[in-house]
Amino acid sequence: MSQHTPTRRYQMLVVILSPLLALYTAWRTLKDGGTRYFLQRFGFGYSHSIGNAAASPPTLWIHAASVGEVFTVLPLIQRIKQPLLVTTMSPTGAAVLQQQQLSHVKHVYLPLDFPGACRRFFKKMNIHEGWIVETEIWPWLYSSAYSQSVPLTIINARLSERTSSQSKGLLASTYARALEDVSILARTAQDATGFANLGATTTSISVVGDLKYAKPDTQPTQSAHEPLSTRPYVLAASTHDNEELQLAQQWDQQLATINPDTLLVIVPRHPERGAAIIKALSEAGINAALRSQKSSIPENCQVYIADTLGELQAWYSQAIACFVGGSLIARGGHNMLEPARANCPIVVGTHTFNFHEIMDSLIDRQAIVIAKDAREVVSFFNEALNDTEAYTAMAQRASEQARRFENIVDAYLEKLQPDY
Repeated sequence: MSQHTPTRRYQMLVVILSPLLALYTAWRTLKDGGTRYFLQRFGFGYSHSIGNAAASPPTLWIHAASVGEVFTVLPLIQRIKQPLLVTTMSPTGAAVLQQQQLSHVKHVYLPLDFPGACRRFFKKMNIHEGWIVETEIWPWLYSSAYSQSVPLTIINARLSERTSSQSKGLLASTYARALEDVSILARTAQDATGFANLGATTTSISVVGDLKYAKPDTQPTQSAHEPLSTRPYVLAASTHDNEELQLAQQWDQQLATINPDTLLVIVPRHPERGAAIIKALSEAGINAALRSQKSSIPENCQVYIADTLGELQAWYSQAIACFVGGSLIARGGHNMLEPARANCPIVVGTHTFNFHEIMDSLIDRQAIVIAKDAREVVSFFNEALNDTEAYTAMAQRASEQARRFENIVDAYLEKLQPDY
């Protein structure tokens, strides 16, 4: 047995869970994945890849699990011009990547962590190096990479408290074996320590910084000069389940104190939730509409759900003020630098633990407001509507702070030294 072969405990766990994983994959295929998703998750169907790089087989592989990881690594992908293979685990992540129209990128779905699926993936893809974004530690995938002499680097490496706790848990030896020869480019010293505790070799760990701070070279599908709405609007961006309802109810209650012509636009983190959001708002008696179903915004609409991909930056650029989601619930928040770069006044909830450094920087400059609940978020919107000068100045301070973080891609390229 190779020193990198997953532990027997993990092998048994995979055997036990494999029927459930197969059922989930079948369900996701029927829901939004399609045949390509189903086949590639089991290590087949790679002739159905998406991308224009197929004529020159990609040799550098980047894995970004879903939407967040794709956006995180996008600035790095854009700087590298050699053919790339990019894998995701979610159809939504694949859609975001495809929307960028990157001619040097070929996309396939990452195989499930089954030994046969992983072996077929490496046999077919002809990879010479792999970069894994953030926290994806899959023992069979890593073992297959080692057997094919494919060096792995975890970039923007981060660990949740739950994963960090596994250094003394049931899977401790599994993680240690998987990480033994992996290079780690960590976001923070705390993340670096966490990976060392999991079993990564300390000499292979470097602290580089957070790629989420980088500015992507994106071209929104909607021109920043073309109005998204003929009505003035405030924006709730990257929201999650329950945040939309909380905000919409408060918006409905406070509408009398707000310019009645002003619209609340909600851009959910996962656009496929649009129909479920509309249903919940309708049951609450709130007049809402879906962007994917309407060519224009109805006059009597109070809340507009922008359930489309690729328009968020344009929504930020034209909003009077914005709320960044994932922060009214214990999700940890989303990237506040995106609206900061658009000179949009920002409010967040109290749960922003994924962005400590950004938050500290913005708080120090009085460039962001923290609301304890949805009522305070909507009060912030009302104040921004009535005190344009003060909130424009706050947004400018946030924009100045965002510019401090724009060179992080260069730091990663210096460490990775790709042949681009």
